[in-house]
Amino acid sequence: MAPIAPCPPTRHLRCRCVAQNSTSPPPPSEPAWTTVMNTSDLAIQQVAQFDIRIYALSTGKLQLGFVGVVSGQTQPFNGGYNYLLVITVSNGPAPKNNRNYNASSWGILGTMSWKLWSFTLV
Repeated sequence: MAPIAPCPPTRHLRCRCVAQNSTSPPPPSEPAWTTVMNTSDLAIQQVAQFDIRIYALSTGKLQLGFVGVVSGQTQPFNGGYNYLLVITVSNGPAPKNNRNYNASSWGILGTMSWKLWSFTLV
């Protein structure tokens, strides 16, 4: 229980003593996700290409290629951005081999600090 604040000495005024709040304010909420308005933006396309390359290298599926970004969202986080992208990926020369993947990654543009969190077929 919080301590009771002492009432100041007064002669004619009555005071109402209120418990002091000794807890700190709640932490700020996480920044909101923002929709990617231009999926052709060079930075967004580079993030998508990073996601595909890392997935391809880690699974041995080196034939995977970048086709385009369908949609995406970004969120400021830890000095960089979280990215949630839907990426069209080719798995061969014919368009019938194109598939969409959900990719989740984090990175700081212009640095080598990047991580691919997940890459799953839609």
